[in-house]
Amino acid sequence: MEKYETKNRTKNVLRNMCISTVILFLGIILIFKSLKIKQGTQDILYTYNVNKDVNYTVNLVENEFFENPILDMDKTYISSLVDKINMNFTYSLHGNKKAKTKYIYQIVAVSTIKYADDKQDSEEPIWSKQYVILEPQTVDNQDSNFSIKENFDIDFATYNTEVKKFKEQLHLPVKADLQIKLIVRSDMDVPEVEDTVIENSIMNLKMDLAEDVFTIEKQFDNTDTESIFANTESSKEVNKPLVAIGGVLVIIAIMIMLDSVRRSIKFNKKSDYGIALNRILKNYGDIVAEIVSPVEIDNLNVIDVKNFDQLLDIEEEIRMPILFYETIPDEQGEFIIVCDNIAYRYVIG
Repeated sequence: MEKYETKNRTKNVLRNMCISTVILFLGIILIFKSLKIKQGTQDILYTYNVNKDVNYTVNLVENEFFENPILDMDKTYISSLVDKINMNFTYSLHGNKKAKTKYIYQIVAVSTIKYADDKQDSEEPIWSKQYVILEPQTVDNQDSNFSIKENFDIDFATYNTEVKKFKEQLHLPVKADLQIKLIVRSDMDVPEVEDTVIENSIMNLKMDLAEDVFTIEKQFDNTDTESIFANTESSKEVNKPLVAIGGVLVIIAIMIMLDSVRRSIKFNKKSDYGIALNRILKNYGDIVAEIVSPVEIDNLNVIDVKNFDQLLDIEEEIRMPILFYETIPDEQGEFIIVCDNIAYRYVIG
């Protein structure tokens, strides 16, 4: 019977803990769902487009192989036959609002040499030199739209000879290239935009040097679009009824959990008390008398003993019955021997 009761109580505690856990999670979910985050918006304040283009022709030295001394773009060229390259860079910027714009641009050529052999290719240059093709040009523009057009010649033969000379004199395995760059920086003061809008652009053409043949590689995108946004911050909206329901469920779940823990502790305490009491009554029932009303000890000298064995020693010595009264049902009781005006007491539970 006792084992059945213990098993039944354990099942009830586990069931209540499971129910309270489900309620707790449901309450937490409702609280989180009640907090709705409203995402901020992005309003476009300013948009501008950048367009880039390049055209070039390759001029050859006098030779017996090509009747036409000028070759079109996007071909493979024989380095020893190339004299100059005529380039035409076009750059334009167009904004959707009027803006006071200051732009600076220049054209440079950069010759770079890197060490290269069969075992490794170095990414870091061992020699580099920059040549100014066009000095920096500064233009103040009252509009957000402007265009740059520059036509110039690149003395390819001179750059190529310089690198070949470096390679031959130092006897190093190298790779070299020449890059032609149009560099543009635009500062735009746009109404309604707090900070100056800055646009940095580079148009780059790259070609190999000190090789038998070469091609010209375009290293930029023809078009680009940029926008400046005004961001509004995210905000939180609270569904108060949902928060209240979730809060109530959380409180209910906590109360059920605490009650289950309390009952479990109380049950364990009662179980320990019941086991100890049954053991005493089973072994010493012939000398223990269970009574239904407490012993009046107000006028007696009460002596508390540490354990039931000490009470047995006293019973054997004075030959007085041991009286048992349950002071708290299923939780606490006391064994008493009364002799003259002395009460020997052992409390269990």
